[in-house]
Amino acid sequence: MEDRGELAKIVFGETRVILTRDLSVMNPNLVVGAQGLVVGKLANYTLKVAFPKVTVGVSWRDCDIVVGKTGMPTDAEQPKVIPKPRHMGEE
Repeated sequence: MEDRGELAKIVFGETRVILTRDLSVMNPNLVVGAQGLVVGKLANYTLKVAFPKVTVGVSWRDCDIVVGKTGMPTDAEQPKVIPKPRHMGEE
């Protein structure tokens, strides 16, 4: 999201978001393009997002609203990626 004003458009339990940042450090399924359902708010600008396999807190800057789709996304709608091996200290 480009502007915090877009947070006013979010309806918990209906609005779907798509990740614009790779968060696979937290979970290998959280790559750019993964879609999730906003189920709540953890802090002022941190959304609680439910993905098909995990629920995490995501900053409003790391996602965009998916226009025209509501409800929980399925596994078939998620990007298919093979997680790469990580080494200590790697971002």
